[in-house]
Amino acid sequence: MTDRPNTGRPPMGARTGYRLVKLADLLLALADQTLASLGVKTKHVHVLETLLTYETLSQQDVSRLLGIDPNVLVGVLDDLEERGFAERRRNPHDRRRHVIQVTASGRELVAESTRLLSEAEDTFFAAVSAEDRQIVHDASGRLLAAHRPGWSDDGTDANC
Repeated sequence: MTDRPNTGRPPMGARTGYRLVKLADLLLALADQTLASLGVKTKHVHVLETLLTYETLSQQDVSRLLGIDPNVLVGVLDDLEERGFAERRRNPHDRRRHVIQVTASGRELVAESTRLLSEAEDTFFAAVSAEDRQIVHDASGRLLAAHRPGWSDDGTDANC
């Protein structure tokens, strides 16, 4: 028995699922690092993109849609509101509820984050061919559609 740690692949590294989890960890860290220059995290952009996609959503709608604990979402929305990226407004159809609107600054943030994240992903995926990247994209979409209710073929997810 040796005292030196094995520097090779971890035993679970032979499992496809484990590899995908490790890639997801790397990509999430890369996304947060990339977005740090804008002063936001991936969760902020995820909420803003969702609000732009579905437009008139309440806090409850966003919480359910993204699977974010309502208390955590309140903090994210507070951050977005404090920074001028979103605002809560009374729902004209139900005065007891608020809808969240993305501001012009929030739209600019989403546009810039989209550009930065695309560049970061292009750099990350440069280790594989465009064809292989498309295969990974298509296969992951089929797996999500098969195992995540609400995921559609066009890449949208009613449950994000």
